Amino acid sequence: MVPWMSGSTVDERGNNRPVAIMPYRVNGQYIMEGLAASFMFTLGGLGFVILDQCNNPLTSKNNRLMMLGLGFGCVIISFLTTRMFMKMKLPDYMG
Repeated sequence: MVPWMSGSTVDERGNNRPVAIMPYRVNGQYIMEGLAASFMFTLGGLGFVILDQCNNPLTSKNNRLMMLGLGFGCVIISFLTTRMFMKMKLPDYMG
């Protein structure tokens, strides 16, 4: 991996191991962590845009169901992945 995009830590055997998320620092992040988080926020926003397009009266029922599934899927994946990132960043914060 590119050294300025991620960090490294030493595991219990003494080997260097790359990490993409900087733990225990809310105001610090690696570039890869910021890119992943911004992608998740964009995915969630795209899900809400898709859900908004379901209200179009010209949309057929089959396309409406497909868009509802895709929109809810994007929002749920974005929410759960962002929560997972937060648990990795601050393990004791969200119980």
